[in-house]
Amino acid sequence: MFAFRSPLKTGVLTACAATCLAVAAPAAAQDPTFETFRDICIAGDGDAAKAASVVEGDGGWMTLDPAMFGADAPFENLKAWMKPEGAGFNLVMTGDMSEPMDGMGGMEMNMTVCAVGAQPADAAALEAEIKRFTGAQAPAPDMDTPEFRGYVVALEGGRPVPVDPNITTEGLGARLMTGELRILMVGEQGGVAMAMYMEPKAQ
Repeated sequence: MFAFRSPLKTGVLTACAATCLAVAAPAAAQDPTFETFRDICIAGDGDAAKAASVVEGDGGWMTLDPAMFGADAPFENLKAWMKPEGAGFNLVMTGDMSEPMDGMGGMEMNMTVCAVGAQPADAAALEAEIKRFTGAQAPAPDMDTPEFRGYVVALEGGRPVPVDPNITTEGLGARLMTGELRILMVGEQGGVAMAMYMEPKAQ
């Protein structure tokens, strides 16, 4: 389908950790990562402006300068916020990304992305919530890596319906044209658990 690359490059983790250490608060109970993901990304269907409105209206979030990520910036048109949580942090990022599609002659899939990350967090529990929300039993084979798994759904009447994880590239292209396709990625890298709500855009 396409070769997914992780957005959590070393520079991203280093930048967030450095900022967090500078403002770390005393240990406190961490908010559930999925609830943050649901409220910020899922509720607004991944829309960057809606995510920004929720974050900026919530209080406690610090706006991160995209320049601090340097060459490791995970998305184009990146906007990012961080909130210290005890000895760790919560992270929200929105932006755009492209991924090559296998068997499509170099064609790329363009996507908008709304992502929520947390450290520390229970990545297994986060993935269980993603599977429960999507109703999917298994990730798409081409989106099943050691770090991240991708679950593909179609919005039908505003509700997520699992797409066959073994869907062909041609079948995926047909679903893409409907504008109803969504991809939810979840995983962990460098101790940061992350969920991403991605909307592929038809060319």
